[in-house]
Amino acid sequence: MKLLVDIGNSQIKVAETKNKNLLKIKSFPLEDMDKFHKYITKTYTNKDCTLFYSSVLGDKFNREFKKKLKGIFVKETEFKSTKSLMSVKNCYPQASKLGSDRWAQIVAAYRIFKKNIMIVSCGSAISIDYVTESGIHKGGLILSGAERYSNCFSDIHNLKNIKLNINENKNSNILRSNTLKQITTGYRVMISSSINEIYSNLCQNSKPKPKLLITGSYSKNISRDLKIKCLVEPYFVLKSLALIQDQK
Repeated sequence: MKLLVDIGNSQIKVAETKNKNLLKIKSFPLEDMDKFHKYITKTYTNKDCTLFYSSVLGDKFNREFKKKLKGIFVKETEFKSTKSLMSVKNCYPQASKLGSDRWAQIVAAYRIFKKNIMIVSCGSAISIDYVTESGIHKGGLILSGAERYSNCFSDIHNLKNIKLNINENKNSNILRSNTLKQITTGYRVMISSSINEIYSNLCQNSKPKPKLLITGSYSKNISRDLKIKCLVEPYFVLKSLALIQDQK
């Protein structure tokens, strides 16, 4: 049995994989490691299971993570960013500085689609990456995630407790009469406008036009605000790890 884990800044996502298909997908808040540990221990102890995971949280967390799971898996492998992999070239001068979750998605997107592709990953931060049909990663951008964006109002008295409702249905009226809705709509307009602008720029400089892939926890919500046809894959990091593990 093969187990995949995507450790992000706010969540741990886990899934079994069989023939590159994801099964039993679960998500746990990062602060609730005990619940995650209980689930793993109860479900996978003594099942000859391997673990393949990516983490954005650094060596200290990763050492504790491996320590907690010691003895459960027959093999544990951490996926890390490299200069090249599976015919894809990383644009970072120091490859390890690119988040392993982003690198997994870049590699998998190229291998799956073999087209110019813009990847928008919507989580604690919103990362944008572009890889060409020849497997060259051209770089990207990073925007604020919803929770971090709401924190920028923390020193404004009447707004310090504002929490964005990113799941709110899209409203045709862009101007709102409620402070929370104004901030939420403002954020969504800012993000969607940025994505539309970046995609438009890539279209002017790339032939053929890039495919647009939206991934991550907020991918469905963000995709509704776009003017561009896109593919939505909420668990694309896990799907990418499954593809890469299968090729190793």
